[in-house]
Amino acid sequence: MIILITGTPGTGKSTIASLLSAKLGYERLNVSSFLIQNKVFYEYDELRSSYVIDEDKAIELLSSTIKDNMVIETIYPSLISKADKVIVLRRDPRVLYRELKERGWNELKVAENVMAEALGVISSEARENFTNVCEIDTTNKKPEDVVEQILGNKCEEIDWLNSDDVVNLLISLDKIISHYEDSNINE
Repeated sequence: MIILITGTPGTGKSTIASLLSAKLGYERLNVSSFLIQNKVFYEYDELRSSYVIDEDKAIELLSSTIKDNMVIETIYPSLISKADKVIVLRRDPRVLYRELKERGWNELKVAENVMAEALGVISSEARENFTNVCEIDTTNKKPEDVVEQILGNKCEEIDWLNSDDVVNLLISLDKIISHYEDSNINE
């Protein structure tokens, strides 16, 4: 069985993938680390503190690497060609915002990632590529409980946009992103 664990940064992918792979005795693949180690990127984006990956090369390399009895952890579900179970970890954007700020990430990186979570970007990408998608809200849950939820196929429907607080957060995040975009245009 191939299990794909995906979600916005800060939703618990690394912790859950590690616990799940240990519990099942499966190999674990962290896609971001794997691609960086294999130099499957065009450049390093200083502003966002992240690598710009070469998607075509990534898909080719991953297709030849992925095998049965593997837990795959990634923020890029579209790079994975096959999975028996697809888990999208989600986290309340208000909580995620605080946690990413505490990591010391720059304002733009935090804003873009929290906005992606609030809008369900990773979940949408997963659903475009797979039919067997299960969302799980990790907010205020113990990692072991999330693993049990995965093993029990207990999925949730998550829509952060039902909250006025989240919508207000999105408005403030949009201003941050616009500020960076405007300053890049003027350079």
